[in-house]
Amino acid sequence: MAHRIEGTYYTPCSCDVGCPCIFGAPDGDRGWCSGALLMDIRAGEAGGVDVAGARAVLAADWPRGFVSGGGTARVYFDTAVSDEQRAALEPVIQGNDGGTLAGIGAAIDNWLPSEQAAIDLQEEDGGIRYTLGDVGVAVSKPLRDPDGAITVVRNLPVAFVEDTVLARGDGTRFSPPDMREWESGGHSEQGDFVWSS
Repeated sequence: MAHRIEGTYYTPCSCDVGCPCIFGAPDGDRGWCSGALLMDIRAGEAGGVDVAGARAVLAADWPRGFVSGGGTARVYFDTAVSDEQRAALEPVIQGNDGGTLAGIGAAIDNWLPSEQAAIDLQEEDGGIRYTLGDVGVAVSKPLRDPDGAITVVRNLPVAFVEDTVLARGDGTRFSPPDMREWESGGHSEQGDFVWSS
């Protein structure tokens, strides 16, 4: 089943600024890693289904770091996502449909059943803040140089897009059922994506 989706992702994690995983290190800053990847899909289709406007969060936890694998994860779909969109997007997000997200599938050993929860995304103080039902709240505020230009890193060893925006995740905290409760040590990243298979 082919897909092509585009939008913006935001992914704060438990690590300090400059998460070791994106530089290919096997361990997170705390010896483990937890994160929440919000996909705000503006356009696209999956398996012939229009998924424009869909939002989903991949909440995940690893015993070491993302690149070491062995993770546990759950996909949360916004309550506005239809059953048809959910069925089309789930294999894409879990990496079973190939493309950019296939790396996620390879790093997760235990997929918990997907759930629905309200995802409220708001612009805040030069960044974003979103809540995922009663599971968590996430913040992503781009880092900037002294002149105000957004900090971008290119061609990282582990990346979802070519140009990754480094951001602060301070204030992020999650308590997903069946996974570790965590707060961000300060790292987040984000980027505009076009993902396909």
